[in-house]
This record gives sequence, C-alpha cells and structure tokens, in this order.
Amino acid sequence: MPIRGVFIAGALAVAAGCDAPAPGRHPFRGVFPSASPPAPETTVSREAPPSAVASERARCEARLEALRREPALPGAPGLEARRAEVLARAKHVPVLFRRPPAVSEAGGAEVAMYRATLERSAAPAWELIKLRRNLVNRPEVARALLLREGYLYAETPGMAAALSELVDLSLLFREPALRLERGAALLSVKRRGLGYEYADGPEAGEPAHLLLFDRVWVEGSDPGPPLHAELRPLSRALGFERMKVERLTGAGLVAELRYGDDWVPTALELRGAELSLGCELIPDGKRARVEAARALAARAESVLDLERAAVDELVRDALPFDEPRTEHGQQDGNLRPAWRFAYDHGWDYYRFNDDTYRVFDLRGRPMPPEVCIDFVTDTLERASGTWWRGRDAERARLTGGIDFDALDIDNRRSVDAFLRYARRRPEWFDVYDLAPEERAPFIQRAAFFSHLTEHAERYRPGDIIAIHGLRNDGEAHWHSFFVVEADPVTGVPTLLAGNAGHPRVQPWELVMRAAPLRSIKARVRPRLDWLEERLVGPKRVVAGDAPHGPSSPI
Repeated sequence: MPIRGVFIAGALAVAAGCDAPAPGRHPFRGVFPSASPPAPETTVSREAPPSAVASERARCEARLEALRREPALPGAPGLEARRAEVLARAKHVPVLFRRPPAVSEAGGAEVAMYRATLERSAAPAWELIKLRRNLVNRPEVARALLLREGYLYAETPGMAAALSELVDLSLLFREPALRLERGAALLSVKRRGLGYEYADGPEAGEPAHLLLFDRVWVEGSDPGPPLHAELRPLSRALGFERMKVERLTGAGLVAELRYGDDWVPTALELRGAELSLGCELIPDGKRARVEAARALAARAESVLDLERAAVDELVRDALPFDEPRTEHGQQDGNLRPAWRFAYDHGWDYYRFNDDTYRVFDLRGRPMPPEVCIDFVTDTLERASGTWWRGRDAERARLTGGIDFDALDIDNRRSVDAFLRYARRRPEWFDVYDLAPEERAPFIQRAAFFSHLTEHAERYRPGDIIAIHGLRNDGEAHWHSFFVVEADPVTGVPTLLAGNAGHPRVQPWELVMRAAPLRSIKARVRPRLDWLEERLVGPKRVVAGDAPHGPSSPI
C-alpha cells in the first residue's frame, strides 16, 4: 500500500505523565459479558397480600433450616483466609470451592521435591522460573506438579501470582484437543502450532490462556463433577454487594447477602458450577430498601456493561502506547497528535523521528496511540459513541454523549490535569484524595492489600484510580486505570483495565509491580446520573461504523 501522506513531527509538548510501555500482551477478552443476566423476580412482590408473604417466609425458613441440617462441606478455608489478596494478585474468575482440590500423587519423589521447593519459597515465581527447565517437554510431570485435580489452584498470594503468570497450556499438554472449565463456562481448546487457541466462545481463534481456578482436561476424558461454583453471574443478577457464607452443603448454601446497609438471609441452590437463588428472608420493613438497592445496582451494571464493552474493544484493537520507537529525551505523548494529523489528512502512514507508523491496523481499524489517561477517556468516549471511523469509511471522528475535547480541561492527556478537572465538577465526579498516611506503597504488599481490604467500599467497578510515586528512574510518575471487577465475597477490587504498553486487563500485582514505590493517590467515581445521561441512548459505533450496543436496552 503506498504511503499517501507523511507527517514529519518534532517534539510536540504533551504532558502525558504515565507509565512507560511494558513488554508483551496478555489478552483477557471474553471475560465480561455484553450485558448483565436479567435480575430474578423477587421472592414475593411488593403487591403480594400478607398471607402470601407469610407463606413464602415460612417456606424459606424451612428451606434454610433444611440446608443447615445438610452435612457441611469443608470449603477451602486456607484460600478463604487469604482470599482478598489472592484474587487481587492473579487473573481469575471468582468462585467458591466445595473443598480444596487435592495435590497429585503422580510423579513420585521428583514431583514431591519440586512441590516442597515451591511451597517453602518466599519467591515462588522465581522458583517456578528455575523449575521450568525441568518441566519443558515433560507435560505429565508439569501437570502432576502444577495442577490439582485439573485445577490451577493456589491458596497463597505469591503462589497464585506465579501460577497465573507462568503456567500455560503448552507446558502442561501436548494433546490436540482440551476442555477448559472457567467458572460455569465450558470451553473447547485446540492445539495450534506450539500452543493452544480457543475453539469456541467469545475468544474463538485467539491464543488460549489459563486463569487461576480454571480446570482443564484432555477432551474425551472424565474430570468428574466440579469442585467450584462461580459467583459473578449470581452477584450481577441479584445485585448484592457482599456475601457471607454461613454453611456450604452439596445441595446449596446458607448465606447472607448485602444490599446497601441490609444483610438478607438467603438460600442458594447449587448445581454443578452454577449458583441460583432459592429464596430469601428480607427483614420486616426493609423490602423497599433492598429493592431500591437492587434497582441502583441494576442501573450501575447497565452502565458498566457499556464501559466493559468499550474496554473489550480497546483490548481487541491493541492500541499502541504513546511512546516513540526512537526518542530524543522524554517524548511520550507525541505520537497521538501526529496520528491525528495524518488521519485528518487522509493518510495511511505517518512518520515521527524518522520512524514510520500506521494510521490503521491491518483490519482497517484506527490506531490512535494512548497514554494511560487516554485509555480512561477513550473508554468513556467510546462507550458513549465517540470514536474514529475506519479506513474504508469517510474520515471523521463521530461524537457521542462524551467528548473530552469539548470540555474545559487544561490538558486531557495529563492525569494530574484530569484530577483537577474532576474536582471542579463535583456534579459529574466524586473524587477521593487519599491522606498521606493512607498511601501504602506497593512494595509494602501487606499494608497495601490491607488497605484495599479495609476500604473495599472506596474502590468499585467503574472507578478510575490514579497512582503516583517514584519509578526506577528516580522521577515521580503518574498512572491511571479503571477498576473493572471486584470480588463478590470481600468486595475487594481485583481486576484493572489500563494501557501501559497495550490495553489489557490485569490484577493489581501486574499493574503495580513495575514501580512498587508508587501508591494510590486518588479515586475518581463518575456519577451514575451523569453516566446514564451520556452513555445510555447514544448510538455506539465501532471502527468501520458497525453498530454495537447493549443487548438489553434500559
């Protein structure tokens, strides 16, 4: 394809103030459904006569008592004692276990020795890196060491992070076809070249990855019934904020679910890896409050569906981080103005410091380079319908419900300037600035994760987090990202979406580890009324003008 235009750029001054790129890309698409499951009907409607309410209450009390008489399953107390930090340090789908998966007895003394080395190490990731040389081309030994009844399972934070980052399917298998159970979803995986790819599901054709608590086995074999139950569909359907498990049995759970300030005794039915609502005992006089909390959760989830879809699109597009391949001094943030000039002038390529860059990817999708705060604003804009048309359409930036170019921000590409703007618009953003004594640097992991656990209410899906502190160059740097997932049991934020190299969804461990002296500086929460006004209703457009929007209109 001929170069239709070239833009010779110098040092365009943009105060980006974000992370330098991190190597590699860890796709994490397909985790967020396009729309929330429909909320179930409440056990008894507000219009039900008192006799029906009393009858349903008696039935539910009987069901709860029956579950309390069922033999209790042990659960996974070792995991639950460290649940918040384990889930915050490893990519996962949140689950509960009926019992811990058992370690394999295969492999004999060799595997037992490797396992003991990993378990007693203060740095299991480093030990696993050293052990890999003994596992390469020995998948049966790798499975005996690293899988427990087919599960990628860990009960300590360090081991969870190590397994999540370093164990892949090609280390564990050579067979042509596998089955992978992720939460309640069952996926087919097939061998391609030296690795594996998804054969079905939302990531069909993409490289297949293992997440913590995934279960995998060779196609055609019988793994037995699942030991886990997925939590996310239930939490999104019911709209609860926290879960406390009182009793876990083979038939179901006795739990308390929190809606706003109210805890509701609930019977949950357990079938395979799926949990569903059996019945609930809403306290007298609190039904209206519980229903209001559920309605608010449903509104927030509808907005989050749009934001997660935009995150998914940005991850899919793999937009480059705005750092030139050749730099004269610090030139992060200079590529996007050059890209925009080339796009507006109908070019397919542009140049910066004698390097050539594409305006579109090979599929014709726009490739605007991003600094970290661009990912935040791009997500909100794209969720509202604001984005650039693809190569095969007339060049234009379509404007939806949010356009940060039209707002009076000093510099929309600076984290600090974005925070200042958010503080000036309290009707749109709720900003919490952490006091100095609250700001535990990530290098102090115990204090950092203790803060997240104690203040889980402060950080919710959809929130924007700004971190600040020294990097290894001795300079203080900003970084910003979204919270996209929280644990339904502890409420702790677990998965984050941002661009520090490429758009990706990661746990805290991978986001913070690059500069462990940094700490959380501020949290920005876009207000729900503003988001509903700006995101719900405008036509969303992806590259190439293909319509895309929520599958369940509000």
